[in-house]
Amino acid sequence: MKKILITLFGLCLSLGANAACFKHLEKGAPSASDQQLCRAGYAVGYNYQYKVADWVAYHITRDSVNAFFERSNNFKTDYELPAAHRATSGDYTKTGYDRGHLAPSGTMDFTQEAMKESFLMSNMSPQLPGFNRGGWKGLEEKVRKWANDYDELYVVTGPIWDGNETYIGNGIYIPNSFYKVILDPYYNDAIAFIVPHRKVSSSELADFITTVDEVERLTNLDFFSDLPDSTENSIEAVVWDMW
Repeated sequence: MKKILITLFGLCLSLGANAACFKHLEKGAPSASDQQLCRAGYAVGYNYQYKVADWVAYHITRDSVNAFFERSNNFKTDYELPAAHRATSGDYTKTGYDRGHLAPSGTMDFTQEAMKESFLMSNMSPQLPGFNRGGWKGLEEKVRKWANDYDELYVVTGPIWDGNETYIGNGIYIPNSFYKVILDPYYNDAIAFIVPHRKVSSSELADFITTVDEVERLTNLDFFSDLPDSTENSIEAVVWDMW
C-alpha cells in the first residue's frame, strides 16, 4: 500500500508540473530538447551542450502584463538541471556580457513566484549590453504593448547558432543572434524577428522582421505545431510589417 501511495504521489507531482507548463505550451513545444523545465511564467527547452535554452515559451495576457511585483535581481543557479550542465551567475563575471533574460523579468512580474523564477540561470543567455539594454529590451516592451492590444499572445524566444560560437565561464555559449516569434491566437497571426547579437536600437526592429518558417529553418525548431497544419503553414510563411 505504501508503495502504491508513493507512486500516486509521484504521478500527481508529474501532472502538476505538466499543468504548470500547459498554457505556455498549449500551441505545441518547439522541440523536446535535453530537458524541459516548467515555471509559473514560462516553459524552457534546455540545451545541455550550450548551457543555454533552445527556447523559452510563455503565454501572456492583458491582465498579466499589467500586474507588477518589484524586480528581484536575485540570479540563481537552476538546481533542477544536472550539475554538469548548469550555468551559474559567476560564469558571467567580468566577461562583458549581461545575464540576459529570455523570458523577460518585466513580463514575468505578475506574481512574486514568477518574478523570482525569471532570474533562474536556465532562463539566461550571454547578451552584449548594447543588445540586452537596447533594441532587444525595446522588442520586449513592444510585445507587452501587443498583449494589451490583442488580449493574449503566445511567445517563443531563444538563441540562433552558426557553428562558430565562443563561450564564457564554464562553457556557456554565446549566440550569434536571437529570435522571437509571437502568435496572436484570436486572429491566428504570427510575427517573427531574428535580431543580430550586436548593439541594436528599437528603431531598427522593423528591419529584423522575418517569417516563422525562416526561424524554423535556422533553429530546427517547430513552432505552434499543435495548430491545424493548414493554419500553421499559412501563418508561418507571412512577412508582416510591424504590428
